[in-house]
Amino acid sequence: MHNNLILAMPRHMSSSRRICKFWTSGADRLILTWIAKRAGGNDIDGILIRDLRKRLGMTQRQLAEQLHVDQGTISRWERGVEAPRPSRQLELQTLLMRDHDRRAMQRALAFIEQDLLPSTLLDSQLRLIALSASAREHILSRGKNPDALIGMSLDRYSDRFGAQVLLKHFARSGFMDGDCLFLRFVQNYHGRGHVTVYEPVLEDGRVVGVLNFVTKYFEFSGNQGNEIEAIEIIPTGDPSKATLVHSGPNANEAIRALQGAKPVQ
Repeated sequence: MHNNLILAMPRHMSSSRRICKFWTSGADRLILTWIAKRAGGNDIDGILIRDLRKRLGMTQRQLAEQLHVDQGTISRWERGVEAPRPSRQLELQTLLMRDHDRRAMQRALAFIEQDLLPSTLLDSQLRLIALSASAREHILSRGKNPDALIGMSLDRYSDRFGAQVLLKHFARSGFMDGDCLFLRFVQNYHGRGHVTVYEPVLEDGRVVGVLNFVTKYFEFSGNQGNEIEAIEIIPTGDPSKATLVHSGPNANEAIRALQGAKPVQ
C-alpha cells in the first residue's frame, strides 16, 4: 500500500520554498531551526548535526557512510571544529526531510492499522485506499457500504452522495498544493453529527495522500438534515487561525459542536 501511494504521486512542486512552507508550519524544533539557519545563510552548528544524527538513530560511522565521508569528519562537525560545506549541509537536510516524511507516513498508517480513530486514507488521486475497523463501522452507520467505497475518488464520492460543497472548498483551500494544514468539517446525518479532519500526508515535501479521521460525535437537536453544516480551513501560513469557509442551515450548532462535542470513545 505504501509503495502504491508513492508511485501514484505526480512529481511537481519541487521548489525549496514549497518544502519550507510545509515544514515551518509544524512544531518540529529541529526542522524549524535547520531551515532557519540555512535560509539565513548561517552554518549548521555541531549541536544541530548531533541532534539530527540521534533523531535518525545513527552512529557517527553510519552517518559518515551515508554522506561518503570519514567518521572523523562527522566528529569534527559535531564538536564545532569545522562546518560542513553547503553541499554537505544540503545532504544533511535531505536526510532530515526524508525522516520527517517517513514519520508522517508511518503516522497515517498507524491511524489505520492500529485503529486509533475512525480513519481512512486517500492516495494522491484522492481515491480511498484503506480504512480502519472503526471507520468501517462509522461508514455503515451512515448508510453506506465501505467495500463499495474502496477505490472511489473524492470527486465521484461527492457527486454520488451530494458532497460537492466539500470538494469545492477542498480544491479552493490549496490542500494538495500545501496551502492547508487541516480541513475540518461537520456532517449532519439525519440528526447525528460528526466532525472529520483531513490532514495531508507528505513525501519529499509533496502531498502524496490524505489522512481523514473522525474526532467527535454529537446530536443535532431536533434536526433530520443530511448535509455538511460547516467547513473550516487551517492555513499553512498561520496554524493559530481557523477560517470558516462554509455554513449550512445548522451552522451555529455545528460550530458550537466543534468546541464542545463529545470526543470519539
